[in-house]
Amino acid sequence: MRLEEIRDIVIASAVLAFVFSYEGISRIGDFISNLPLAVFAVVTGFILHELAHRYFARRYGAHAEFKMWKEGLLLAIGIALLTNGAFVFAAPGAVMIYPRSSLWGHTTLTKRKMGIIAIAGPVVNIILASIFLVINVYYPSQLFKLGALVNIWLALFNMLPIPPLDGSKVFYWDKRIWVASFVTILAMFLVL
Repeated sequence: MRLEEIRDIVIASAVLAFVFSYEGISRIGDFISNLPLAVFAVVTGFILHELAHRYFARRYGAHAEFKMWKEGLLLAIGIALLTNGAFVFAAPGAVMIYPRSSLWGHTTLTKRKMGIIAIAGPVVNIILASIFLVINVYYPSQLFKLGALVNIWLALFNMLPIPPLDGSKVFYWDKRIWVASFVTILAMFLVL
């Protein structure tokens, strides 16, 4: 991992931890106590989500590197401040994928491969949310509850079928897989 990529993912993670723990200026005490929990949830959920995209893209022979999106970072902070943390805009950056092309301009990434790369991140979030929910049943804790919530929100937000979010690539690849994934994530979100 290059230093620029590490810097970008650390900054994006810090902003997400802020927006997931911010509940308004009048609740600054809650913010301070929630911030370490949000850092844990974001480090596990967001970073592993992005690394899953990166892993599968590279496995398919593409160049893949995380880049923060400065406007998305500012938008996330602005929306959190305006809504007192009621809505989290979770697009602080993304793994940029550059497929290799043949001499004739044919790319090595098919629609299917792009769909698999796209769904890898939300699948990681579903798995992590499930683990946190199960642990929370046996050891109830704000840490595990927030870990589940952050992961479900990241999966749900990213699976919206709006370009350039993951959901648009999955929807383009296979609508049945998108529907099954989205319904599963939405059901988990509603349970929380």
